[in-house]
Amino acid sequence: IEEIARVHGYDRIAPRQGGQTTRLGESPAAQVGAGALRSVLVQRGYQEAMTYSFVDRERDRLLAGGREGVPLVNPLSTDLAVMRQSLWPGLVHALGNNLARQQRRVRLFEAGVRFIPDSTGMTEESVIAGVACGTVLPEQWGEPGRATDFHDVKADIEALLALVGVPGEFDWVADVHPALHPGRSARLRRRGEHVGWLGSLHPRLVKPFGLDEAALLFELRL
Repeated sequence: IEEIARVHGYDRIAPRQGGQTTRLGESPAAQVGAGALRSVLVQRGYQEAMTYSFVDRERDRLLAGGREGVPLVNPLSTDLAVMRQSLWPGLVHALGNNLARQQRRVRLFEAGVRFIPDSTGMTEESVIAGVACGTVLPEQWGEPGRATDFHDVKADIEALLALVGVPGEFDWVADVHPALHPGRSARLRRRGEHVGWLGSLHPRLVKPFGLDEAALLFELRL
């Protein structure tokens, strides 16, 4: 188009004032944006990761409790063959890469979409998820090294829930997730409705994922 205008002659094209009406969108104060959640996690020592929506079929199946994900018709490779049912496969893979490079304290999070197979084919859900391992604080002189535990990550999640402004609507219930340690996992509910999981990676999955210790995982519906 620009070449046609040049040949025709810019000076022969009459100027005309453009205009477009816009309407400001609404942003209810009670709705917390993903940007605010990201900021809280960064302030608490996490780093944001961006992983593929396509993941390894077996890794995805194990972290989804045996449920098969939605396969791609023409995958890029065998390790990117299904749509992720959780953000955990990508985060656990990133964790393994960091541990293999002598990074012993790792805290990663990601906000993205997971793809849940259902009777209609697939449902997309926006979630925020994280993984943590190593010491609670970076190595320093003033504090002794202490391994991150369940309650440390629970405190991180509760810092996110504080943004909503209604802490009384949330409660934790001890429950079992196939990919989490049966004695170190909990379900998060809001007014009785399931909204997320927190727990330690199941011991039987530590070695298959190339880890040398069980990391703590969480995932919440946005």
